[in-house]
Amino acid sequence: MSRRERDTELRQMALMRGFKLVKSRRRTPGRGDFGHYGLADAKTGAPCFGFGKRGLTATADDIEEWLRDQAVANWKNSLRRSRKESAKSAPR
Repeated sequence: MSRRERDTELRQMALMRGFKLVKSRRRTPGRGDFGHYGLADAKTGAPCFGFGKRGLTATADDIEEWLRDQAVANWKNSLRRSRKESAKSAPR
């Protein structure tokens, strides 16, 4: 998978979960945060993951793993809520 395809995939994953993918603007390998990413809130632009004092800190793999972990956590919370609601509404 090319870098451009990977960036597009990460960007879409982030948007589906309410985040905006921020990509380093450095173009020289080995300089600063070249090739690193971060996630910001899509509505407010507040940094959420991958931001450090000297720029972006997360790799593409870090971003993908964090987004997948968030999706699993949201799914588990949804399942817990639905179980509580069904237990409340069940006749005794």
